[in-house]
Amino acid sequence: MNDVYEQLKYLLRPSSVAVIGASREPHKIGHQVLKNLLKGGFPKNRIYPINPHAEYILGLKCYPSVKDVPYPVDMAVIVVPARIVPKVLQECVEKGVKAVTVISSGFKEIGRVEEERKLVEIARKGDMRLLGPNVVGVCDTIKSMNASFCQDLPYRGDIAFITQSGALGIALVGWTKLKRIGLSDLVSIGNKADIDEVDLIEFFGEDPYTKVITLYLEGITRGREFLQIARKVSKKKPIIMLKAGKAERTVAAIKSHTGSLAGSDIAYEAVFKQAGVIRAPTFPDLFDWAIAFSSLPLPEGDNVIILTNGGGAGVMATDEAELRGLKLMDIPEDLAEKLKEFMPPFGSVFNPIDLTGMATKEWYRGSLEVLLADPRVHSVVVIYCHTAQTEPREIGDAILEAVKSTGREKPVIASFIGGEECYEECERLTAEGIPCYESPERAIVALSMLYKYRDFTRRKETVPPIFAVNIEKAQRVLKVAKEEGRKILTPYESAAIVKAYGIPVPEQGLAKNEEEAVKIAERIGYPLVLSIESPDILHKTEVGGVKVGIENAEEVVKAFREIINNVSEKAPHADIRGIVVRKMAPPSREVIIGMHRDPIFGPMLMFGSGGILVELIKDVSFRAVPLTVEDAYEMIKETKAYSLLKGFRGMPEADIDKIVEIMLRIARLANDFPEIADIDLNPVFVYEKGKGCLAADIKIVLQ
Repeated sequence: MNDVYEQLKYLLRPSSVAVIGASREPHKIGHQVLKNLLKGGFPKNRIYPINPHAEYILGLKCYPSVKDVPYPVDMAVIVVPARIVPKVLQECVEKGVKAVTVISSGFKEIGRVEEERKLVEIARKGDMRLLGPNVVGVCDTIKSMNASFCQDLPYRGDIAFITQSGALGIALVGWTKLKRIGLSDLVSIGNKADIDEVDLIEFFGEDPYTKVITLYLEGITRGREFLQIARKVSKKKPIIMLKAGKAERTVAAIKSHTGSLAGSDIAYEAVFKQAGVIRAPTFPDLFDWAIAFSSLPLPEGDNVIILTNGGGAGVMATDEAELRGLKLMDIPEDLAEKLKEFMPPFGSVFNPIDLTGMATKEWYRGSLEVLLADPRVHSVVVIYCHTAQTEPREIGDAILEAVKSTGREKPVIASFIGGEECYEECERLTAEGIPCYESPERAIVALSMLYKYRDFTRRKETVPPIFAVNIEKAQRVLKVAKEEGRKILTPYESAAIVKAYGIPVPEQGLAKNEEEAVKIAERIGYPLVLSIESPDILHKTEVGGVKVGIENAEEVVKAFREIINNVSEKAPHADIRGIVVRKMAPPSREVIIGMHRDPIFGPMLMFGSGGILVELIKDVSFRAVPLTVEDAYEMIKETKAYSLLKGFRGMPEADIDKIVEIMLRIARLANDFPEIADIDLNPVFVYEKGKGCLAADIKIVLQ
């Protein structure tokens, strides 16, 4: 077990609990917490109320201070006014308490940041972990501990729920009991002064009582650590996240295409993909999927069968399956013959298999047994529409009996459609280990999440090779810009930096006058592109700062003069450093590769369709750095640009491997230089497979 597990086991699996601020008054939280501990079944002789003004509360002996408790205290729940919290926290340290839950509010959430920081300092000096402040508390069904002011302890189960919303946590307890969903733990994290979602994911990743980790979060504090820990844990256990707050943050003075496209929710979405975190759009979805993961094995293969007594319900399920990328198995002739024994002549042995509205318990059981016994079938969705011929309970029994008789090693998911009887049977099936949903679509989506997670667990992780780069050259270029107090590098400087990192750029030179421009042109050859070199101009085309297709010396002189005149007129205060004379890259398929430094997750790499329409069509994908080789290929495949690169309408395949190499080199550049805020390579011309790429236009912006 790791250090975090050893520390947090005293918070979530304590052998003794002190309630500091226990009260005799029923309306106070200190009374409710104490009452909940007793009601939940935590051992009475291991609960220690702390109140200097009371001798007994709820039949338990009180102590003036936690230091007066004559027994070891694993965890303390603090429910006192904010001004007293530092004092009692220090007493917990002196007592040797291993973990504290600070329910008290009145800290960072109302602007008292320094007071909250002091709590963390006290706890860390005492080698004590702190949950909160401003939390509802902790519910742990393994130890029967309700150290919270939730109204009740959840049913015992193997789903952990971490919530940033205390009110949602309280409401959830009643909702899960209504739905007969069992939890291992419910943890409210409040202000996250010390213990946060990263710690808890790491703990539950090691916890033998938890099979599924679910979270409701409004934001992540330690972005890089989240990616690292979640990526490791999700290889062992599914993590399902309901992340609220999809509205884009306002970003002032965006200096690059990449930055303008890298909204905060896009960063979260990218990191979740990398880490294998399954994002749920709604609260019911979160638990729909958690139930499936809790109850079912992962599918061994891709073949899905839909078994139904209603054609319409089967069609609905089929539509959703296609939308979710599930493979509906073509029924082999020998399997079809076996299935025909359990349906009338007008039944269908296509997939979905329609037993018709006449289907009986025996037909459901017999056909499901045949399917589960066939090694070519990998998962089954059983749909039942309530008819006069059958009762939902009978069909539920048929499913349970078929699964038991065959020894289930495959996912079986059900959907019962009807009135109250169907609802009750659906709840019973779920409690018996067959996830059951009220619509075919919900059942299919839950199954698709099993496949999505299975594919992640099978995914290879290839660490990028160590590329040869010239860090010193890049440092020299950056040093000049920083000494001049500039945040925007010139195009010439930007090209020099990416070239130092092994990224191919067209041959070029910087001309201060017309004569130098002609000399450079004659040296590197035609055709050429001329562009303004100015730290004050990022988008050169907007000020007439670019001329392309220059074929001879006369055109060089003419273009030079026109660019200078255009910029002088449209950007009269710009600092003009000269004109870049660049070999014109042969046209080809255009992509964009970029990097934006996110305030939470750090460098975010972007890939997408390039050229002037990048922000209009927004055909882009993102991932956080560090990047694996598989991450880079996955990014490319997510875009429409991938079809073009693979060879759309007879075009030869492009050099995708070289694109990946450039992406990995940009990731290395971003890691090496944290002062770089944004990088745009747009367009990057991509040539045929084996013929490489050229980064034609580069922008770099500093922090």
